[in-house]
Amino acid sequence: MKKTALLPPQIPDGLPVETDAEGFAHEESIFRRAFRSLYFPPFAREHIAVEQCTLSGCLLPGITVRHSQWCDVELRNCDLTGADLSGCGFHRVTFVDCKFSGANFSDTVLRHVRMERCKGEAATFAASRLRHVRFEECILRHASLSDCRMEESRFVRCDLGEAEFFGTRLRGMSLADSDIRGIRIREIVSPELRGARIDRLQALDLVRLLGVEIED
Repeated sequence: MKKTALLPPQIPDGLPVETDAEGFAHEESIFRRAFRSLYFPPFAREHIAVEQCTLSGCLLPGITVRHSQWCDVELRNCDLTGADLSGCGFHRVTFVDCKFSGANFSDTVLRHVRMERCKGEAATFAASRLRHVRFEECILRHASLSDCRMEESRFVRCDLGEAEFFGTRLRGMSLADSDIRGIRIREIVSPELRGARIDRLQALDLVRLLGVEIED
């Protein structure tokens, strides 16, 4: 079966530049706007729509935007540390050079999403559906990707050290160029890694999950 290409956000040129972040705090729909180098004070919202927008150099630590829809959005060099984005839908969204350590992406639906050079230590994507998602050169140490459904998604040169994949099937996915030391699965004979592709050195790390010591 031919794989579907990852679709980029569809964002028109010449977006009006916002001078404050009030739209996110009060409006139900944020459409065709550019947010640059703004600080978003912590707020809690649900069921808003963000469409055809760009956010660059923005600080959004600790915001809560749950059960909302993000479509055709680009985030660059933004700080989402500790943000709660659970239950959201992301469609044609890119995160580049962003930080979302400790952020909550659980129960989300991600379609045609690219995360490049992002720092997401201890972030959680638990129980999410990832379809056509590409993590490239991301730091995802101690992240939770448990009970996820992954379709045509990839990890490229990522740090997945001690990340959790309990109940997530990685069949057909290559992890050969990523760091998977200490990766956490239920057991070595469980289905999570069955069919995944790894290199010889990574296989030694997985053998240790059995409690077997390898002699020189």
